[in-house]
Amino acid sequence: MQTTSNTNSNSLGLWHQSQGELINSLTINPLIVVLRISIDDLDNLYIDHIISLINKLNFLGIKHIEIGWSSHKNWIFFIKELKTQLKINKLGVASITNLEALELITKLDFHYAMSPCWDKGLQQKAKDFGKILIPGVFTPSEIQQALNFGYRIIKLFPASNLGFNYLKQIKASLNPFPFMIAAGGIKVIDIDIWLNGGFKAIALGRELIKDNRIDPLLEEWLKVK
Repeated sequence: MQTTSNTNSNSLGLWHQSQGELINSLTINPLIVVLRISIDDLDNLYIDHIISLINKLNFLGIKHIEIGWSSHKNWIFFIKELKTQLKINKLGVASITNLEALELITKLDFHYAMSPCWDKGLQQKAKDFGKILIPGVFTPSEIQQALNFGYRIIKLFPASNLGFNYLKQIKASLNPFPFMIAAGGIKVIDIDIWLNGGFKAIALGRELIKDNRIDPLLEEWLKVK
């Protein structure tokens, strides 16, 4: 019983520590880029252009990159290759919705993970593992549930459906207010609008990458910042 208690205590401590570290990192670099490996790339083990894309994002100053979870048999190979060749310290994983995926990414030692929804059972497993699985929330009730669970960093998803003024409308009713990430349908041209709307970080996905090329507006934004 002593060992189990110590393990739980250590996991909880790591869970809280990881939240603090990610909040600090995103405060300095508030952009997250979410990349999804295509089925064609996974089937044929095409990895060079993905590595090239990530290297360019790093060169531009993007410090937080997430890889979308996939149950494809070659996904693990891709992740191991990416981590070996790129040595990214803050690599995250997106779209975790089940225990099998959570257990796998825990073994692969991702820096953090995100989920598109609030699932208390899955969140409890993540906490037991000492891994932060940033929940996707949509309503004030879901935000409150995540706060009560112990989260200080939460993702609003899909944010574009609610609008950049959403936080201003609900913030007074929720205390303490968490570190909020806006994700889902956000365009590069609107980054500043969302940040000025009270969001502390922005997740960009398919709107950023077209034909494996980065939106030139992002380069312009990063130069100004």
